[in-house]
Amino acid sequence: MTLGIVRVDDGWRVPALCGLGVSELVIDDRLRLRIESNEIMLCSGAELVADERTYGLSAWPQTNLGKATELLRQAVAEVSVSDQGALRVLFAGGWRLLVPVNDERSAWRVTVRDHGVLTAKPGGGVAVSDPGSET
Repeated sequence: MTLGIVRVDDGWRVPALCGLGVSELVIDDRLRLRIESNEIMLCSGAELVADERTYGLSAWPQTNLGKATELLRQAVAEVSVSDQGALRVLFAGGWRLLVPVNDERSAWRVTVRDHGVLTAKPGGGVAVSDPGSET
């Protein structure tokens, strides 16, 4: 898995998403950011740091989803995942999306077309799947 998902000393980076804009936001029991044919899915609570304020985000129960819609068309500057399982998405406009580890379930999943899938493990850690494998 090169170019799309890259292993670094303290976790993973996802350069395949850099420079691409959020094209679609899907809200059901999860919050999904579609970035062209890729996806960042938030399965538990997250924090959005925007306009010098921090907003708790959640699809269920619905929390600050109006603010989440402002992510549409924002360009991704960096996606990083720590070995402990925390996800950080930086946007070109300075906003940050932070998803901490969830002790009870997977907090997030990043799917990068043709490069694989990163999934947070309940309680911490990251599972990495190659393209085409079951997740």
